[in-house]
Amino acid sequence: MKLNMRHGAFALILLVLGLPAFAGGGGGSSLIEPLGVMLLAGAVVAIILSYAKQASLFAFIIVGVVAGIVGVRTVINTNVMTAFVDIGITLLLFMAGMEVDIPGLIKRWKLLLINGFGQIIGLFIISLGLGALYIGIDATYMTNAGLSAENAMPALIYFALCLTLSSTILVIGTLKSTGQISQEHGQVALGLMVLQDIVAVVALAILATLKPPAPGVAPPNLGIEVAMIFGKMFALAIVLYFVTKYILNPLFKFFAQSGEMLFIGTLGYGMGVAALCEVIHFSSGIGAFFAGATLAALPYRHEIEDKVEPLKAFGVILFFMGLGFDISELTTDQMLGGLAEGLILAVLVVVLTIPLMLLLGYLSKLNSKPAFLMGAIINQSSEFSLMLAVLCLQYKIFDPHIFIVVTLVVLISFFLSSLGHQFLDSFYAVFSNVLSFMDGRSKATSDEVSDDIKLDGHVVIMEYNELAIEIADFYAQRGEQVLLLDLDPHIIEYFEKQHGHSNIHAHYSNMADPDVWEDLAFNKAKVVISCMDGGQEAELAISRWLKKEAPEVPFLAATSSHEETLELYGAGARYVIQTEYLAAKAFRNIFETEETKSQTEAFRDIGENHFSETKKLQEGLGESFANV
Repeated sequence: MKLNMRHGAFALILLVLGLPAFAGGGGGSSLIEPLGVMLLAGAVVAIILSYAKQASLFAFIIVGVVAGIVGVRTVINTNVMTAFVDIGITLLLFMAGMEVDIPGLIKRWKLLLINGFGQIIGLFIISLGLGALYIGIDATYMTNAGLSAENAMPALIYFALCLTLSSTILVIGTLKSTGQISQEHGQVALGLMVLQDIVAVVALAILATLKPPAPGVAPPNLGIEVAMIFGKMFALAIVLYFVTKYILNPLFKFFAQSGEMLFIGTLGYGMGVAALCEVIHFSSGIGAFFAGATLAALPYRHEIEDKVEPLKAFGVILFFMGLGFDISELTTDQMLGGLAEGLILAVLVVVLTIPLMLLLGYLSKLNSKPAFLMGAIINQSSEFSLMLAVLCLQYKIFDPHIFIVVTLVVLISFFLSSLGHQFLDSFYAVFSNVLSFMDGRSKATSDEVSDDIKLDGHVVIMEYNELAIEIADFYAQRGEQVLLLDLDPHIIEYFEKQHGHSNIHAHYSNMADPDVWEDLAFNKAKVVISCMDGGQEAELAISRWLKKEAPEVPFLAATSSHEETLELYGAGARYVIQTEYLAAKAFRNIFETEETKSQTEAFRDIGENHFSETKKLQEGLGESFANV
């Protein structure tokens, strides 16, 4: 962690020192002092907002607005603030590209086809209607606002798109903090965020063609320009594919030997591709996104993400402070004039997303809980919506009124959605009886499981991790048939290719689904073992179900918490694998053995053996290694 922070601080110092020279004018005293005060103020406000469970991005928007109002804009060179926003967008798009998981998208294509594209298309159509009928975006509106009537349709389309996109930052943060990222709705939501990011990137590229031409320059043909964008994107993808295959793999294998080199190489590659795209008159943001996507295909993806994560935070800070400056330029009447519409539309986005995802979940045969939770987690507008709104305002596609409405929708929906994320299970409990008709339709039948395993007297292990590895190998080496359940398609594919694990049968399945318990014959198993991380609620439900349906079947669950341990025992678990307790006991035994050795030999053999086993695991699992 200290290394990461040092890297982030290093990048921050270089950019802060370099920007005044780049901007031309405004020496150190015109940038360092106000920027330092703004960052300090942002940190203070972020701490205050953390007590209300709110995202820190609000802090930087607030600081940007206040700084703009008190006149900091007149101190900081305008080109510097423009550079801040551009760098922020580029870094955010680069990190968004690193979240792209093409194999995962392909594995979940059926769920994503209905839930992913369904959400984008459904909410986009609803938002088009709201923009046309409620806001009144048409040729007359544009003319009255002093804008070109020809931009009425682009304005309506981009307005609807701003309301359609969900926040990748907030969604991933919620899934990680609640331990739901490995659950079915979490995995589908991640795929949906990737689809939305791709849509946002394409929209940003097309938006660049709508930029007003220089005086005396004829406007470009929109159809030709859009065709050229897709042509350039295809060409860039082909070039980067071969670069990844023949250059990046060996290059980053060398970089991975040093944390410093990995950080520098990643930053240089991402920003270098963005710069080259700028040279050929293509979007630097698209280049950064594609650069991130190619790095996502490397075996070192998670190490890279760990090293450059501070850049994402830095990009957020730069962009949202710049956004606050843009908001501060609006008059009080303009801001108040969009308040009512922004509030109403934000509430509609938060509320309507849930029934839309329930409908799509019904069509894709999801049970009620994953469909409801997915809708309740993605029910906000996106940071990409703010990027689009800022650029639309600059390109005179939005007037200040539409800009402030979109901005308010994003901020208010962020606030309401993040509050709701603290009570997800409670909200579902209120509607669970009404939504029960959705349950019981998805069948994980035995026909879908390998014919080599008989669902009687088998060992069920839920979620693949180091604990599951040891347990599965223990039973498999004794000739027992092990059914390993997981929601990661990479894990399933890994075991499908293994010939040395003939007794371990991996199956893609939602462990929290009661239908799965029945269809995979938990009640006929020799033992059911849960190694789920953050699956306490599902483990309690399985424990109660087995206690009722098959009390003779032992149920074992894993947790690191004393409180959760007692709760699981109370629900009927036969034994709770309390990992921290067992690890402490095991490590005590290691100490007792190693302390008898000389100082030069102590912990040497056991450390080398652990390194060797971990390296084999990484090489075998590839990017799935991060889940172990």
